[in-house]
Amino acid sequence: MQIRWFGTATLSFSSGDQSILFDPFLPLNSDLPAPSVEELAALGDIFITHGHFDHLMHVPQVVRAGEATVYCCKTAAESLYREGVAKDRVITIKPGDKIEKGPFEITVYKGVHIRFDLPLIIKTLLSRRCLRNRSALKKLLGESKRYPEGEVLVYRIAAGGKTVLHLGSLNLDSSEQYPAGPELLTLPFQGRSDLNSYAFKFIERLKPKALYLHHFDDAFPPVSSAVDTASFVEIAAREYPELPVIVPVFKEAVTV
Repeated sequence: MQIRWFGTATLSFSSGDQSILFDPFLPLNSDLPAPSVEELAALGDIFITHGHFDHLMHVPQVVRAGEATVYCCKTAAESLYREGVAKDRVITIKPGDKIEKGPFEITVYKGVHIRFDLPLIIKTLLSRRCLRNRSALKKLLGESKRYPEGEVLVYRIAAGGKTVLHLGSLNLDSSEQYPAGPELLTLPFQGRSDLNSYAFKFIERLKPKALYLHHFDDAFPPVSSAVDTASFVEIAAREYPELPVIVPVFKEAVTV
């Protein structure tokens, strides 16, 4: 099984000649590399972790450009219907569901969205970027209201004897029984001022064999930021020397 990162939380998984796509999003920052809608549309059926704009707003374009079916929670489905996606292109799913898609066996678990901490909120809203780009900030706040979060889903993806536990937001439900020991755990690395220490609890709870960071890019300024992953990699190497931490390069394939 191979994984590729297309920016923000957009990931594809491939096994043999088949692939699936998660949270397709085109960065709103013109300085970042971006995939084409057609390129994303060719990557197979689409799975959504939650309904926020940076995970959902470009899904209608991708659906129109190809033949994908979208798997998502009810709230995200309602957002897609509002944007003109036909109901026969969307399948609503919930925790406990299992989906077989070609070589992939996908199990759905209950997730939780990250809780932005107060220092990060204050730092972001009072930054020069936000103060100088109030129109962009207002637009993003509007998109946030337009695309409600809905139920957050965590996915276990199995293919070729390998497993990946995929998180679209950096949090877990305290009552959910997640499978421990995946070959790869994907961590969306944005949304806290204390990410370096905050992320370690996921390692302790899930005991992955490797980490794969994503969502660390400055994809929707002025709210987002380019997160320093190097310091986390350095600390992780000291605290967990047997745990590889992968910081992906745009479109580069990594074998699980």
